[in-house]
Parts: sequence; C-alpha cells; structure tokens
Amino acid sequence: MAKAKKFELESPAPILDEEDEDTLAAIDEGVRDAKAGRTVPAEEVRKRLPKWITASSTRKGR
Repeated sequence: MAKAKKFELESPAPILDEEDEDTLAAIDEGVRDAKAGRTVPAEEVRKRLPKWITASSTRKGR
C-alpha cells in the first residue's frame, strides 16, 4: 500500500484563482450531499477503494 503524504500546514497546496464551472458544481453537490447525510463512513471507503481504483485503471486503457 502506498504511503500517504504528510499534511503540512506550513506549505499548503496552492489555491487556484479560478475553477471551471463543472468543478464548482461538483464541489457544491458534494457539500449538499454531506449536509443531507449522504456520506460513506471511512471504513467503508477503505473497503471499496481497491475496487474503485481497479475500475478506474481499467477505463484508462480504452
């Protein structure tokens, strides 16, 4: 399993001045889902992640 990067407050990721409309819409949708309780617990995500990665990798080759 790949090692997670350490989160460093001293050097955060850059903030982009502009995001495209699709990205902003996806973020808004995620916030609405979270507020409505439509979330997946972290343990469930850990179980699903290998399958998601495999499915995503398979689609790239097409």
